[in-house]
Amino acid sequence: MSGKRNLPANGSKELERLKKDFTKASRAQMHIWAKKYGFRNVKSFYNSVYNNLGLKRDLSKKEPVSLEDNLENEKLIVNLPPINFIKFDPPKVNSDDTKALGTEEIALLVMSDGHAGKITKSFNKEVYRDRMETAFKSSMRIINHHRLMYPINKLKILILGDNVQGENPFQGSKIGEVEMGARDQVKYIASPIWNDVIGSFKQHFEDIEIDGYPGNHGHDKLSSETSSYDLLFYDILEAGIGKYGGIKVTSHESFGDIININGFRFFCFHGDGVPCQQGVPYFALDKKLKSWYMQFGGFDYAMCGHFHKRHTDEVGSKVEYFMCGSLVSDDEWALKKLGISSNPSQWIMGVHPRKGITWRYPLIVDYKFLPKGELG
Repeated sequence: MSGKRNLPANGSKELERLKKDFTKASRAQMHIWAKKYGFRNVKSFYNSVYNNLGLKRDLSKKEPVSLEDNLENEKLIVNLPPINFIKFDPPKVNSDDTKALGTEEIALLVMSDGHAGKITKSFNKEVYRDRMETAFKSSMRIINHHRLMYPINKLKILILGDNVQGENPFQGSKIGEVEMGARDQVKYIASPIWNDVIGSFKQHFEDIEIDGYPGNHGHDKLSSETSSYDLLFYDILEAGIGKYGGIKVTSHESFGDIININGFRFFCFHGDGVPCQQGVPYFALDKKLKSWYMQFGGFDYAMCGHFHKRHTDEVGSKVEYFMCGSLVSDDEWALKKLGISSNPSQWIMGVHPRKGITWRYPLIVDYKFLPKGELG
């Protein structure tokens, strides 16, 4: 050998044989030489022969590409067996028989923890209105995309409580942290914007059903459970916009209740009865849902709010639950309770009569909180 070049020594018989056979050598022989003389691959061996001996291979005759060549070029050809194509007939969009076939879905908007009247460094009554309007626009964009595939004529809205901040100082309702009293929070902030949102949705749906549940804000611990500003808010909606055709408002006075959505059982509640362990409610929520599942005779889905964090998980193989976020940002309560201040968000979903919840989207209600990619 000749040191750095790793080729046979000058004047050796081996070098003479290499010179004689190189120009017409097969690709397989090139691999053998490259490995024998310690080169990393065929390409580096060929370059060494060309640079040191001035020899070139005769490439006029093409050879079949070997597996080793493919590995060297980081390309692997995989021989596939014969393919049996699976037949798929896409459904006809908006056809007359779609409804009869049971493929029409219901849109499900899940809203919670609006906290109208609360003040933080990035949240007040103007921001509350902006985020409610964004929730409406974002929902309609998503729903209209799905309407390209099948009809969606009905909207179900779940409102899971804490619609107003209330007046309880132990819940963050201190002077300087609320816009006005609880009654005025309902009258001047929450009710007007919800009337606008529901009325706007009605322009795009044949039917709207609203189910409202009480939260823990807007309720004094010394008062009766029915003395809830959430329930008062639902009463105002029912007495007002709920009187219009195609809009139905239902108040649920108990902490939780089972409702039917397109043939599936949904257990809905606010969530303040679930304790946190080291700032995490998930273990206690799992246990509670198992108990409620037995108590209420089973259900397919569970919906809650309260924790100001959007989350979803499964309890065993029977129940999927969804935790709704909040409209509030920079929330001191969430920072103290959970150690986080999550992005303001809600949920928008589709419910199929045979498949249950099919599509689900986190509904970002403030575009400033969207992740930023390369395009900004």
